[in-house]
Amino acid sequence: MRSLFIAAALVGLVACNSSSEQPKGDMTAEQVAEELKDMEIEPGQWEATNEILSVNAPNVPGDVLKQMVGKKTTVSNCITPEQAAKPSANFLAAQQNNQCTYQDWSMESGRMTGTMTCQGGQTPGKVVMIMSGAYGSTRYDLDMDMKTTGLPGGMVMNIKAKTTGRRTGECTAT
Repeated sequence: MRSLFIAAALVGLVACNSSSEQPKGDMTAEQVAEELKDMEIEPGQWEATNEILSVNAPNVPGDVLKQMVGKKTTVSNCITPEQAAKPSANFLAAQQNNQCTYQDWSMESGRMTGTMTCQGGQTPGKVVMIMSGAYGSTRYDLDMDMKTTGLPGGMVMNIKAKTTGRRTGECTAT
């Protein structure tokens, strides 16, 4: 799940000027990379805070679900000048070993929308993330509706989450 939040955080680091377009439907990784080629991300240290707003999972005790709601996770990542200059579709997935597909990506006038479907990596099952938000070169806000299927026991989980991010300065040594 953490890698998916990071993916969403990285998606939110988008700023480009494209013309108004109709939904694009299914897109290959190459088409997504082409869509992202004009991104303007300011390189440096970025901080993303993810908050779970609601969770729905049948057959999961209510007290377990309540513990998840309101949980915040903050991650910090260094975006290099090379990553900022030429993001790829893997940039969106936040890890190389995911099998992700992309649908209807649109980035225009400070708004971003799209759907990313991923399998593999650190999260079991299949996750469909519908994302929309506002972005700039140094800040973003992203709302996500995530549906995970194929979890143990056939469980399906729906999560609404919000990610806010900002550039905090130059990259720090780790």
